[in-house]
Amino acid sequence: MLASYRRPVGPLSALAALLASALLPSVAFAGPDWDEGPNDAGSTLGTAQTITTTGSLTSVTGKLGGPGLVAGDFQDCFLIQISDPTTFSVTTGPGTGGAAGFNPMLFLFRVDMINGQMVAKAVMANNDLQPGNPQAGLRQQTNDGSGAFVNQAGLYLLAISGFGSQPVNSFGELLFNQAFLEPGVIAGPNQSSQMNDYTLAGWAQDGSFGTYVLGVQGVSGVPAPGAAALLGLAGLAGRRRRR
Repeated sequence: MLASYRRPVGPLSALAALLASALLPSVAFAGPDWDEGPNDAGSTLGTAQTITTTGSLTSVTGKLGGPGLVAGDFQDCFLIQISDPTTFSVTTGPGTGGAAGFNPMLFLFRVDMINGQMVAKAVMANNDLQPGNPQAGLRQQTNDGSGAFVNQAGLYLLAISGFGSQPVNSFGELLFNQAFLEPGVIAGPNQSSQMNDYTLAGWAQDGSFGTYVLGVQGVSGVPAPGAAALLGLAGLAGRRRRR
């Protein structure tokens, strides 16, 4: 049991056409940078910040603010388009994404439509890139033996948290194989025989916090009409972009 499990606000509803539009190829332009800005990227699919840049994306800058008067800021979620699975990567490492100001963990979820509702299904997670390196990173394939990988372009949810804060399903079960906590391991979903729900519902506990810069490849903004549908139907606010 996860005593600190907190269930978020209800699921996100949207148009099935959004998923179809996300499978359209993206036009390749020089990659812009995305800044989370003053409006916080939330911790669930329904409160995620939609990245709406045109063409390929180079970096994502943001901040986990930690404790707050009303609610804490311990996770940031971004709705993205993976446009090229073969080159997909996300890292907080120095020289590519910029060193995070805390001990980060990265998570990737596939966005699917189930029973008329959009859900975020666990794909992969990483804590440390390698022994002695506390930065986090993801790429197309896992290396924990799960066989999980990014096998198609489309809508995904990218999440960053500080060490200690893990995503859970509606039963409070950890979504990812705990091998991802070992340095150098990119792990897939938890394959416990008791697991039957791999969708993001909340987070087990709070974690460390600070500023971060994510270096990304194979990623672009959510294309129209997908972005318009999300903004109009779910209130997912696109944020300011910096060049």
